[in-house]
Amino acid sequence: MAFDASPSWSGFNYQGKVALYYALTLINEASVETDFSNNALMLEKTEDFEILLNGNSVSIHQVKAYNSSAYSQYSDALLEITLELYKHPRVIGEIHTWKPINSKLNCQDFEASIKDDLKILLDEYLNTNPKDGSSIIEKAASTDRNKPKKAAILKTALPELTAIQLFHTLNSIYSGQNNAINRLNNHIYKDGNRFCDLDKINEIIKSEISYALEIRNITCTPQQLEKTFHYFLGMMDKYIIQRHKTKQQEEKISIAFTELIEALENDHEDIGLEYLAYEFKNKFAHQIDEYLSDPDDYTSPEDNTLCNLKEASKFLLKLSPMDLWKYYRSFCPHIDLAHDNNTTNALATDLDGIRYVLIKILHEINFDRVSHNPSKYNFSYRTTIPPHKSFLPTTITHTARVTQVERKIISNPNMCETLFEVENLIYSGLEPHTFYPKSMVHTEAPQAEDEDPRTKRDDILKQITLVPIPMAKEMLK
Repeated sequence: MAFDASPSWSGFNYQGKVALYYALTLINEASVETDFSNNALMLEKTEDFEILLNGNSVSIHQVKAYNSSAYSQYSDALLEITLELYKHPRVIGEIHTWKPINSKLNCQDFEASIKDDLKILLDEYLNTNPKDGSSIIEKAASTDRNKPKKAAILKTALPELTAIQLFHTLNSIYSGQNNAINRLNNHIYKDGNRFCDLDKINEIIKSEISYALEIRNITCTPQQLEKTFHYFLGMMDKYIIQRHKTKQQEEKISIAFTELIEALENDHEDIGLEYLAYEFKNKFAHQIDEYLSDPDDYTSPEDNTLCNLKEASKFLLKLSPMDLWKYYRSFCPHIDLAHDNNTTNALATDLDGIRYVLIKILHEINFDRVSHNPSKYNFSYRTTIPPHKSFLPTTITHTARVTQVERKIISNPNMCETLFEVENLIYSGLEPHTFYPKSMVHTEAPQAEDEDPRTKRDDILKQITLVPIPMAKEMLK
């Protein structure tokens, strides 16, 4: 089983929500008449997000959604943002976290912990005699490609400096000659905490929206609040997806504060396809949040290893809400999710199946075995050794009898579209179960002597097997 220290959804869900919350707080702290035409929110340029004034940064922000309070988890991120603050003397920096950050052992506070990190690097360099290239500072200044993480961070931030120049730079920060550390804070939320739990981020965003509507004399009914909230989620979602599409381009896309204010002042479409898609994506991401925060499901990650769930979620949460819904339909061969009535579709969403089956599959199964067919919205796994077999992750629980599941799959009018090439469905049952879809649909004519015995590629396979998660994991190692 593969793990990684950074949850997969942080860049697409928690990070975006924290950025939205922070921008709304800035708008709400000013008077309604304030001119915000020169202010903007930028994600993933210098740091996770930054606030711009006339195109220049006034604050930069790191967002870390680690299910840990250990300082060591945040040490690298704090070094990165400290170096950025060194390069931008009039900019403030903040780190936003899901859990509180503990200070290092024998360090009094947040600032002392960062300084101790720098002291370790400085002392190592001073005590390396002769200078044989073994210290982190020397490795950072070298041309070697395979650098330790901290050396790579130093090289990326200050690529032109020699080892002795790097030493003097870090020493100026450590000594306070450069006030980078003083300009870095662990963000304090309005409840007095220096962290914001995953379950609370939606609540505090809605609180800021509610206040913004109130001071603008806009009636804030529960429905209006929900509609505005989901409009903002859709705005952030589209922005993040677009940012990743244009990440290699020099031109960076930002969200103007005036666009956020305009969204507050406009009424939004009543419940419709877009609204439900955004709501679904938000709930889908929340199920991942819950899984990662549950120690019974997600154990502490090992260092320097990939997480199957991170990679799968990175793919799925980069999708637009409508495309994610289409992939979800393929994960539910036992549920008809193609109704014209959107409310019916919403009520048919199986959140327990997502939380306790699909996400567990995405976590357990080797992501390297993924086979992706974008034209059919199909995300499945495929064995590498012939005869190749395909496995579809599903939301099928073990609560119903397998014969009931079988009948639901066969009666689902969308089954042919989903299963025409997938012969194995991964589910949470304890035993494999094979069934024959065509046996209950129609009677076939006898096969002609010269007929190709193989199943047509546009037809449902004659045999489909429900495969337990442990068995699928073993077959897809």
